[in-house]
Amino acid sequence: MFQAANPACNVTVKNLGPNPAWRLTCRETGMMLRFTLAALAATALLAQEEMPDTRLHNADVALHEIMRSPDRGIPHDLLDKAPCIVIVPDLLKGAFVFGGQYGRGYALCRQGAGWSSPAAVRIEGGSFGFQLGGSATDLIMLVMNRHGMNQLLTDKFTLGGEAAAAAGPVGRMTTAQTDVAMRAEILSWSRSRGLFAGISLNGATLRPDRSENRRLYGRPISNREILEAGVGAPLGARPLVAELDRISPGAPGAPVEALRQPGGRVVLSENQLHFATGESAVPPDAEPALNQIAGMLTSNPSWRVRIEGFTDDVGSSRANHRLSEQRAHAVLDWLAAHGVNREQMTARGYGESRPVASNATEDGRARNRRVEVIRTGVAPVPTGL
Repeated sequence: MFQAANPACNVTVKNLGPNPAWRLTCRETGMMLRFTLAALAATALLAQEEMPDTRLHNADVALHEIMRSPDRGIPHDLLDKAPCIVIVPDLLKGAFVFGGQYGRGYALCRQGAGWSSPAAVRIEGGSFGFQLGGSATDLIMLVMNRHGMNQLLTDKFTLGGEAAAAAGPVGRMTTAQTDVAMRAEILSWSRSRGLFAGISLNGATLRPDRSENRRLYGRPISNREILEAGVGAPLGARPLVAELDRISPGAPGAPVEALRQPGGRVVLSENQLHFATGESAVPPDAEPALNQIAGMLTSNPSWRVRIEGFTDDVGSSRANHRLSEQRAHAVLDWLAAHGVNREQMTARGYGESRPVASNATEDGRARNRRVEVIRTGVAPVPTGL
């Protein structure tokens, strides 16, 4: 039998066999209710877990929508200076009795003429205090220096602890006097669509998401390998990489600087130049990398370069050789259409004959599918004789 000792506050429970009667106060009753509601909210949020392809798509959408509003987005000059970016779509906050935030997303770092493939990360943390209800927030972090990047490559680090973190400024551009941009190693922005208007990252931890990487790349792989070694982007990740290449092309001048010396070489991997299977048409997402090369060659009309195409070993050797020739000439034609003198360039395909990685794995085959631009010398200057 349940008897209310005080309808406003207390509940007395009797007739529990040999156990003495016990009383629940309003506070205890409220605590039980809070724990019950929190458990239900946590269950609902866990049900929102997404597969990698969906999460990659959401990361691409979040980045695009945040950057398309220049007056309220991430300042472009900060993005252009950042060696790495972390995107966490739908970071979940607030669904636990003692607060908390949890999200899964991706880190990408500048690599060669563009951005690396995405490395999966988890962000976890909490602020104590009773918080019921949940909020989904798109979170973007810019890693602003090498120390911050090194922390990103570790097994775990704390924002505001091992790496100084701060809320990032908003607008078209920043100024040299922006203290937060000058001092912080990691800047963060959020776009809230739920109960909470903002987000605090200090005290949250960031760590690799190994299970997500395994699902995404089909094998155990570390974030360091993905971000530094040049792993081919999975199909579902290519739109996100292409969006970053579009809004902030690779480290200014870094890849094409190699062409300043005779024999210098620029390697365009699948992250920068991804042809459709069996095709040789230059895709639109290759423009950031090719624009850099075109700019360097048009500024130096006396230079000569050789464009070389390569494939993996899937298919016949003859077909691969023909395809690599077509792709090398397609890059030459693209550069010529964008202002480069054809007399500065030659093109040749080598098929599968010069692999730079093992063709036994998908990652190795992706690295072998590439185009290289090599500076061969200086064009002779006409004498008029």
